[in-house]
Amino acid sequence: MKNNITRNITLDKNEKILKNFKGLKAKGCLAQFLLTDRRLVLLTYGLSLTRGRKTKQRKMNEIELKSIHRFEYYVEYINHRFLLRLLGLLIFLGSAYAVYLIYAGQLTIPEYPYSYYLNYAGAGLLMLIGLSFMFKVKKTLHLKIKSGLEEKTSLALKANKYNELALRYLASKIHLN
Repeated sequence: MKNNITRNITLDKNEKILKNFKGLKAKGCLAQFLLTDRRLVLLTYGLSLTRGRKTKQRKMNEIELKSIHRFEYYVEYINHRFLLRLLGLLIFLGSAYAVYLIYAGQLTIPEYPYSYYLNYAGAGLLMLIGLSFMFKVKKTLHLKIKSGLEEKTSLALKANKYNELALRYLASKIHLN
């Protein structure tokens, strides 16, 4: 199976390709979508877990547009846990206090070249690490398609502009009855 989705499928005489989305970034793999006037083809390839081992897999899923009865996508925001945010606050406050002590001259650090600037830079770097622990948010774009009687397709994508625009386009072209 090739990485190009158009080489892997055969089209009918009257079937037309509406849009081809190449290079979508999924969590742990790459994905491609191909939308024709009759079906939606999903191709994913990358690492996945099979019986506790990491294996490289290529998966292709062809879904008839008439059989789709639920198409949903949403962005999930996940914050760090409370203890990690508390640790980030402590790191931030500790480095801010260290900057104050260095400025007031109460903290004695041995001299080395450019020590006046590097002490502040190190404390500032620790402040940034503490702030990232407190305020970093993970975003995941989820796609769920239910078609046929019991077929469910789900895919976790990285939340970037191209992936969101691709899913918006697919949602606008799929007409649910």
